Amino acid sequence: MMGLAPLSALRAAALPEAGRTPQAPITLVFRFDDYSAKSDTTLEKEILESFRARRVPLTVSVIPRVASGSAYDPSPQPGLPLPEEKIQLLREALDAGGVEVALHGYAHQTVRRKIGGRYVRRFGRYDSEFVGVEEADQRKKIQEGRAILEGALGIQVETFVPPWNGYDLNTLKALEESGITNFSAARRGPIDVSSRLRFLPETCALANTQRVVGAAREVPGDSPVVVVLFHHYDFVEHDPTYGNFSLPRLQALLDWVEKQGDLRVLTLGEAARSLKDLSARRFYWNRNALLWQITPPWVNLLLPWPPRGIYFGLSAARRAKGVLWTIVLVLYAGLSLAGAAASWAVSKVVLQRYPSFVVPARILGLAGLLAVLTYALWDLRFYWQGMAAAALVAGLCLGLRRPHREGFR
Repeated sequence: MMGLAPLSALRAAALPEAGRTPQAPITLVFRFDDYSAKSDTTLEKEILESFRARRVPLTVSVIPRVASGSAYDPSPQPGLPLPEEKIQLLREALDAGGVEVALHGYAHQTVRRKIGGRYVRRFGRYDSEFVGVEEADQRKKIQEGRAILEGALGIQVETFVPPWNGYDLNTLKALEESGITNFSAARRGPIDVSSRLRFLPETCALANTQRVVGAAREVPGDSPVVVVLFHHYDFVEHDPTYGNFSLPRLQALLDWVEKQGDLRVLTLGEAARSLKDLSARRFYWNRNALLWQITPPWVNLLLPWPPRGIYFGLSAARRAKGVLWTIVLVLYAGLSLAGAAASWAVSKVVLQRYPSFVVPARILGLAGLLAVLTYALWDLRFYWQGMAAAALVAGLCLGLRRPHREGFR
């Protein structure tokens, strides 16, 4: 019962004022990644036609020289250029209008280092073509990839999308020096607030589009942006086993988008040119991927604000970050206290009667905490399940009392 009062107070503080409506339309962007010599051309034709027929803009992130083998194998591989059929398909989409081509890395091949004869990722569990690579080498990849696309398509490429959304500060510098102006990754990763790039990170998947747009309508007067990310392998038409979307469902979604009067659907490039503030500072305050990962999804049932999946304006982003930090601190402190109270109660009943069990119980508790922390932190990606278990076990360890010779006091 003690936790209900803080939660209700936090809920009241978090919710926007009743009756307020956005003062500007919601910007919606669709980002279609991994177009390459190896992607599903038949499906891509259907996807491009679905957007064209409904006049819904689309950014296509193109890999200029995709690795011929596995993207997860860092050993040297020849790159596969875009075949003429793929180039022609893009040319037709560009001629029809409403399509932007973004540079999606160079080969979309992971960069790893070798330790003990095995390749390991440079940054925890994340694969990346750029993280940890020297700035000059990154700049070379970016410039060569851009030149390939511009030469094949007769366009100017302004937008960069890093493979796996992975990048570092050198990437940002290399992009600026290469003349790229727009950057779309995820709401994580390093940031230099002095960067002149315009930031438009992806915020949600296709399946969540309608829910997120509905939530964006509750953000008062702050020009919210929703960037929807999808790939060809998300579709059951390409992979019936792992696909979670379908062409008919996409077409139904685009039909719904057409009917929404408060949506301004743009490409990444169009949004970068028309929106007022896409600064590095705005990205800094929106950089909440870790906080969302360690916040259980059921929290939004109790606290519908801040909603997931939205790129907030600066003022709303600051507010959202403060609310998320408060939620995380209250939640995990509460779990630790609950664990401590539970183990204290058990120790009063059991360990008082069997004091010889105290040392083994503490050893088991510490071993359990170490095991949980190892599991939760092993790949440097933090999720709420592992963090919740760690907080609870830490509390259990703290709750074990030291018995005295005449019993517990």
